[in-house]
Amino acid sequence: SRDGLKIHIAGADPYIGGPARDYPTETPLWLEARLRSEAGGTAQVFYFRDAPTEEGSVRFTVPPGQWVDIRQPLPALGPGVRFRFDPPGASGECVVARLRLAERAVIRSPVWPQPSVPEWEGAPLRLDAGALRLLHAANALGAFALDIAGERFAVGHAEALIGYERAGVVRWMPWGGHDGATVVRRGQQLEARRRLVDADGGTWQIRQCFQAAENERLEVEVEVSVNTDRRVVWFPAFLLFPGVGSYGTNKAQALLAGVEYLENEPSSSEADLRGPAARRLMPAKEKLTMPLAALAAADRYLGLIWEPRADLGVVFDSPDRQFGSGGHLLGLVFPGSDESNRDPGRLLPYGGEWLRAGSPLRVRLTLVGGRGASVLPAVRDFVRLRGLPPLPDPGVSATDYYRLAARGWLDSGIREGSLYRHAYWPGFGPTPAADAALWMDWLTLHVSDEELAGRLRIAARGARERVPPQSYNSAAVGHVRYPAPALVYGALAENLEVTLNRGRALLTRFRSDGAVIYEPSPGGVDYGSTHFSKEANGLAAQVVAQLLECAAFTGDRELIEAGLRHLRGLGKFRGSVPRGAQTWEIPLHTPDILAAAHLVRAYTLGYELAGHADFLEEAKDWAWTGVPFVYLTRPAAGPIGVYNTIAVLGATGWQAPVWIGLPVQWCGLVYGEALHGLARHDPSGPWRQLADGIAVAGVQHTWPSGDADRQGLLPDSFGLCRQVRDGPAINPATVLSQARR
Repeated sequence: SRDGLKIHIAGADPYIGGPARDYPTETPLWLEARLRSEAGGTAQVFYFRDAPTEEGSVRFTVPPGQWVDIRQPLPALGPGVRFRFDPPGASGECVVARLRLAERAVIRSPVWPQPSVPEWEGAPLRLDAGALRLLHAANALGAFALDIAGERFAVGHAEALIGYERAGVVRWMPWGGHDGATVVRRGQQLEARRRLVDADGGTWQIRQCFQAAENERLEVEVEVSVNTDRRVVWFPAFLLFPGVGSYGTNKAQALLAGVEYLENEPSSSEADLRGPAARRLMPAKEKLTMPLAALAAADRYLGLIWEPRADLGVVFDSPDRQFGSGGHLLGLVFPGSDESNRDPGRLLPYGGEWLRAGSPLRVRLTLVGGRGASVLPAVRDFVRLRGLPPLPDPGVSATDYYRLAARGWLDSGIREGSLYRHAYWPGFGPTPAADAALWMDWLTLHVSDEELAGRLRIAARGARERVPPQSYNSAAVGHVRYPAPALVYGALAENLEVTLNRGRALLTRFRSDGAVIYEPSPGGVDYGSTHFSKEANGLAAQVVAQLLECAAFTGDRELIEAGLRHLRGLGKFRGSVPRGAQTWEIPLHTPDILAAAHLVRAYTLGYELAGHADFLEEAKDWAWTGVPFVYLTRPAAGPIGVYNTIAVLGATGWQAPVWIGLPVQWCGLVYGEALHGLARHDPSGPWRQLADGIAVAGVQHTWPSGDADRQGLLPDSFGLCRQVRDGPAINPATVLSQARR
C-alpha cells in the first residue's frame, strides 16, 4: 500500500517471513522499523538460518493505532539469515512502513584499573552516622572506605577512569589520584575536589561531598562540570565495592529492586532466564521498581538509594566481574541505560552523551546500613526515608469502574451463556463459576443503572444454576477467592464436607519430613533443574496457605493442628528470597511476588488461628520481601506506572516473555489481598497503602468499554514505556477483590 506493507491478521500467533540474505559477519547491527498496528501489544522479530528460536529474536511493545519507530540491537548475523515478523494481536491490520538494518558501533573497553583498599598517609578523615563510618584519604578523590558496625564493608575507587569521545576517538583519563585533589572536613560534612585537564585542553571540576545525617545515613552529592562541551561515554559518578579488603565475594543476599534478588549466588545468571536478557549489569531505568541497590554480608547490610535521573544508570555486579576487585560492584554512572543505548551486559554505551559547558551534572544518593542478615532492612530504610508514593488517579470513579466491571462479566469475551472463562484468550474454555455469580450479585448493589443491575441479577442466577451446590466454594475463575458463595447461596453442609476432604487431600502433598517437593509433569519441562533444591518457599507456602484456609473454614481441629504444624515447617525458609510459586511455566528458582503473597497469607492465617506472636512477625517479614516487586517510583512518562507489580524476576521457560520490567498485576493483586489481611493485625505498617495502590493500578490496567471483547477485563501484562495492555484478558474478579476496598 501507499503507507507500507499491509498485513491482515486473522488468528492467534500471526507471522510473516522473508527470504535468506547475507549480512556482515563481524558487524553488530541495528534493526530499525516503523509500523502501525490496529491491535496494540507485543511484536517480535526473529532472525535465523534453520528455524526461529526465542534466543534469536527481539520483542517490543506497540501501542494500538499509532505509528511507532522501533530501534533494537542485533548481533552480527553473517550469511544466509532469514527474518520473521510477528505483529501484535490476533485480528486487524498491521502496516510496516520500514524494516531495515544499520551498522551498530561498539566502543572498545579500556583496561580497567583494579580497585584497591585505600592506604592512609597519616590518620584518615572520618565521618560517623550511626553504624556507618566513612574513612577518607586526606589528599585523594575516591580513596575512601566504609565501615559498618565496626567492620570494613566497602571501599571506593580512586583509580576510576573518565572516558569521552572526540572526532571518533575515545580518550581515557583517571579521575582520582593525588594530583590536584583536596579533601576537607567541616563539621559533619566531608568534601573532596579535583581539577583536571583532558588531552584536548578541557578543564574538568569534580566534587564529591559526604554528609552525616539523621536516621543513621550518609548523604552523598557528586558534581562534575567541564568548561567545553564533551561527549561522555563513561563518568563513574559513584562506585562502591563491598567486600574488598574484607569478606570478599561471599554474601547473604543482594538486591537491585525489580531486577535482581539474590542469595549467595551470582547476578546476571541463567538460573531464571537465558540468553542476552540474563545480562543485568546495567538494566534500563524503567525496569527498576525503586532506586535501591543493597547487599548483606557478615551480618551487616548496605543500601544505596539515589535520586533518579533520565541520564543516570545503575551498575550492579555481584560478584564484581568488571574490575576484578575481589568483591561486589554497586554504582551510578553517566550516561544511563535504556537498553537501546547499550548492551545491558556491557559497561559502555554505543555512543556518548553530551555534558555541556556550564551545565554541571549533579548526582545525589543516600547510603544506609547497619546490622542485618538480609536486604530487608535496606528496603525498610527506603520506605522510611522516601515514603510511599501517593495513590495514583484511577481514571474513573467507583461507580464508573463498577459499571465497567459489570460489562466485563456480561458483555466481554469471557462469557458464553451462563458459563465463564478465566480469561478471554485461546485455550481458556468456559466453565461453571460461582464466584462470577457472587460478584455479579454484589455489583447489583453498586451500579446506579437499574437496567444494568437487572441484567446482572439474571446473569448471576444463570451462572449459579450451572454450578452443583456442593461446588459453590470451589467452582471459581478469579485469582482471589473467598469461601463466600456457600454462605450466601446455601448448601453450607455440602461445601463444608468438600472443603474438609480437600484439606485432607492437601496433606498428601507433604512428605513424611514435612517437605513439599517439586515434581515435573510426566514428559514435561523440569522447571526445578536450575534450582539448588527441589523445595522452594513459594511452592510450599501455597499448599500450607490452602490447608489453613480449609482448616479455618471447617473449624476441624485435626486440620488446624496439621496446618499449624506445617506452618512451623516453613521456618526452614526464614530469611530467604521468595521464589518458586509459578512452576506451571516459571523456573522454581525464580524470585516471585506470588511466593511472598502465599507466605504472608499462610502466616497471617496461622496467627489468626493460634495467636502466636512469632507468626505475625514472620508475616511482616515476608510482606517486606514483596515490596521490591512493586513500582514505588514512576518508571515511564505515562500515567500508569506507580504501584504496578513485577510478577517474577525471570522469564517463562527461561526464555520469553521476560517479565522483568513487564508488570503482571494479577500477581500483585494476590499479594495485595494478603497485605489487607496483615494490615488488620499490623495497622502501623505500610500494608494498606501498598495494597490500595496495587488495586488502583489494577483499575488503571483494565480494558475500557471501547474494546467490546475485553472491556472490564484485566490484561495479563502491561507495557510501561508505551502504556500498552497485552496478553490474556482476565475476568474482573481479581481486581474487584481489591477495588471494592
